[in-house]
Amino acid sequence: MDPELVSDLGRRFRQLMTEKRQNHGQMPPDNTHTSSPPPAVSQTQAPQPDALYREVVRLSYVPQRFQRQEVLDKALDTLDLGKIYAWADEFEAQDAQLGHQDCVIKGLLKYFKTEFFTWANEPKCSKCGGETQMQGVQGPNEEEQSKGAGRTEIYRCEGDASHIERFPRYDDPGTLLEWRKGRCGEWANCFTLCCLALGSRARWVWNAEDHVWTGVYSETLKRWVHCDSCEQAFDQPQIYAVGWGKKMSYCLAFSSEGAQDVTRRYVRRSEQSLPRTRGSEESLRRAIRDINDRCRAPAGRAKLAEEDEAEERELSAYQAEPARTVPGEERPRESGSTAWKEARGEMGK
Repeated sequence: MDPELVSDLGRRFRQLMTEKRQNHGQMPPDNTHTSSPPPAVSQTQAPQPDALYREVVRLSYVPQRFQRQEVLDKALDTLDLGKIYAWADEFEAQDAQLGHQDCVIKGLLKYFKTEFFTWANEPKCSKCGGETQMQGVQGPNEEEQSKGAGRTEIYRCEGDASHIERFPRYDDPGTLLEWRKGRCGEWANCFTLCCLALGSRARWVWNAEDHVWTGVYSETLKRWVHCDSCEQAFDQPQIYAVGWGKKMSYCLAFSSEGAQDVTRRYVRRSEQSLPRTRGSEESLRRAIRDINDRCRAPAGRAKLAEEDEAEERELSAYQAEPARTVPGEERPRESGSTAWKEARGEMGK
């Protein structure tokens, strides 16, 4: 295809996706762009925030990473849109219950897992290609920090003890579009960005037991759909509790539109749960309420409140009815080394 035509089509597609995100209210109001959380509320205004409240509010600022227009455009320039949409057409032909955009996300999942991103256990030695062993974690150097690394893992070559490998853990999705490797944190950050870039509403879902994934809103199904790019999982929320044998306490979803406690979508039986001991349930509810008040523009609050009510009915139903699994939810974890999965208790039953 003519390069100029490809460039023009890409430009037009980016403009279309930008307009779609704006029309769907995905571009956050100005008050979500502050670089730091608001000051703590005094005791005369509200109860003193406890550790759980502060943690949830801190997590609510993660979606800021995904909302920068230049990073969203970079994602569209980086992804192979032809492959994603070709796979979307195949998925759409296989399942009439899903909408086209649902199938676009399924196409993105397949592309992301099989071609775009790479799982990283211990890095290979860049000098000899041999195995390395982890020595510890330290702060990032200046270059790593400038690219969004929060910490750096240090590995020593097994064949040459004098050679050190650094493995920075990047949080910035723009950097991850180039780095394209990591563990569940890197995967979820970059995949959530790509979902937004392709015009879907997406949430970053945090689990207190050290996992993160993505939720995507289906306009066809009228509900939030679980997506885990590490496993190429679409609408398989019980994969963790049933397939991996993972017990969980908190699963919280965050986006530019606010926050929600979505634990009941993923934990359906009491034997799958862990105690919620990080703080009071009232502190959690208050944090979510304050986050939603901060993030939601007045014009869209009524619609989002209706969605909240519909989601609450959905989550309540999961507790009232026997937990049924769908194909794929009973499979063990694929990503990660055997030793790593055993250490995390995620080898399945």
